[in-house]
Amino acid sequence: MNNYAIVAEGLSKRFGKKQVLTDFSFTIDAVGITGLLGRNGSGKTTLMKICAGHITKTSGELKVWGATPLNNLSARSRLVYSSHDVSYSGGLTLGVILADYQLLFPDFDMLFAQKLLDYFTINVNGKYSKASQGVKSLFNFICALAARTPLTMFDEPTLGMDTTVRKAVCEILIREYNEHPRAFVISSHLMSEMESFLDAVMIIDQGNLVLHESVDTMRQKAYQLEGEAEVLNAFIAGRNVIYRTRSELTNLAIIYEAACDQTIIEACAAGLLLKGLSPESLYMYLSRETKGGELACLWETP
Repeated sequence: MNNYAIVAEGLSKRFGKKQVLTDFSFTIDAVGITGLLGRNGSGKTTLMKICAGHITKTSGELKVWGATPLNNLSARSRLVYSSHDVSYSGGLTLGVILADYQLLFPDFDMLFAQKLLDYFTINVNGKYSKASQGVKSLFNFICALAARTPLTMFDEPTLGMDTTVRKAVCEILIREYNEHPRAFVISSHLMSEMESFLDAVMIIDQGNLVLHESVDTMRQKAYQLEGEAEVLNAFIAGRNVIYRTRSELTNLAIIYEAACDQTIIEACAAGLLLKGLSPESLYMYLSRETKGGELACLWETP
């Protein structure tokens, strides 16, 4: 248990009649960076809030640092959940919020937080409610990072930030992790900027955990085959095909299994193009809706 920050078994959540999470079983290592991918409404935020002890689960088991996080001050002091849409009372200044963080988290590094605020030229005397979305996201990121809790969860941390700031945030996160290794869980639609330093990825689609693998494993197993339809169909027979499409422009299949040297040789000999997929691309195919066929259906006559 000590090797894991989070352990979930059969975790599910309903809001009324709506099933938001279904039978989640997974572990998050005590040290490492996990990326959480999923479309809007897939259940990422709900999962994080349950792990943070902000909302109750409907069924299943959940332990964070070996304890149930809900209404558990000891467990809550060892984690921080940061979201782009955190709300505070209208009159609170950033300085007051910083002071609250320092009271809540025993390892909060105020000097580090102040250095980050100075670096991004954020005025602590300004009111949180008056800040732009980008400044709010950046301030929330700084507070959570400076808390230095054993488990840090970021929900869409770069929302509203421009490209330059997002790049700086990623560099700061990498350096902080190297200086103070711990467990990070990061949800983002901009995973392409982060996958270079992720250790593992969880992909959620419509409330289901469809994949949880190390990034190295995903890069070794996920690949795309493209070529003439009949040749491709014959080649992929018996393989783990997770996506298949045919159109006027292309015929391709997405495979999720280890591609050995022999597979590559045979694909080339058959005239097929084989290339690896990034975790973000794999997510796109795993969560892609195929209702109504491919794009050609948009021009079909009813």
